[in-house]
Amino acid sequence: MQANLMEILTGFKITGGIEAALVASRSGVHLASLVPARYNPDTLAAICSAVHSAADIISSQVEQGTPHRVVIECEHCKLVMTKAGEKALFIVLASANSNLGPLFVKMDTTASKIEELLGDFHQ
Repeated sequence: MQANLMEILTGFKITGGIEAALVASRSGVHLASLVPARYNPDTLAAICSAVHSAADIISSQVEQGTPHRVVIECEHCKLVMTKAGEKALFIVLASANSNLGPLFVKMDTTASKIEELLGDFHQ
């Protein structure tokens, strides 16, 4: 399974402006990643899972449905998290000047591939 996830991430990462891409379980377990050595993928997976869970709680409090994605725009990058089905998150670190529209489309397509792959996976 990890080899298949890596293949999906490699195909996604050829999108311009992508610094890092990873897949984590909804509980924050790192499943696969293509990240620079300066990042700890286990820590990144755990923290992004916590942030996405917080977004779920906030959206339920305001009764506006579940969040489709969470975007954190930083000075030097954009961090985007989206669900890849009910079991996983797809997390991307993109350059600060990345156009979010095309990035969202590509992420949604990739998240669907991850969801399909993990369909029979049980933790």
